[in-house]
Amino acid sequence: MEITEEINQQEKEGISEADQKKGDLFFTLLNGKTMKESISTSRGDFIVKFPKQGDIINISRIAAFMRNGIPAGNFDASGDYEIQKCATLDVIVDSGPAWFNQAKKNANFSWRNMPDAHFVDEVYAMALSFRQKVQNKLRGTEGNADSGYVKEISDGVSEDVGGGLFSGVGGTVKRSGSEPTGDNL
Repeated sequence: MEITEEINQQEKEGISEADQKKGDLFFTLLNGKTMKESISTSRGDFIVKFPKQGDIINISRIAAFMRNGIPAGNFDASGDYEIQKCATLDVIVDSGPAWFNQAKKNANFSWRNMPDAHFVDEVYAMALSFRQKVQNKLRGTEGNADSGYVKEISDGVSEDVGGGLFSGVGGTVKRSGSEPTGDNL
């Protein structure tokens, strides 16, 4: 065994300064910085951060803790999704309005304690949207999705498949505050 100087990856791999500037956001995040955004919700403004791989691992650990060691496969999809949402928000929500910051001082605070499920959904959706915007910037794509695959698949296929099994079939979803009845199922 031999003790040597630490290898400078930039010199070793020949990463030029021009290459670093091309992926400026990538190298900025890699070098210990983080990206945050303020999101405005129905209950105030929150600061969310972009989760790096270490944060993703922490989210998984928190989710496992919330499952009390029970394998994720033993939960229905809805229950596991709720666990994932709460664990994600526990990690990526940095701060918020005064009421939130006060609640967060409690060592046992978690988003699973929020009484309003719709509010949790609202914050989660906005945080997920922010994460996707940053991820797109990291990839160098500014749009929300890469539609290249859809174009390849849909070449030569009419958008309206008239005369087919599902032609003329349509539907709408109406969300109300009441429980569904036989009339509006």
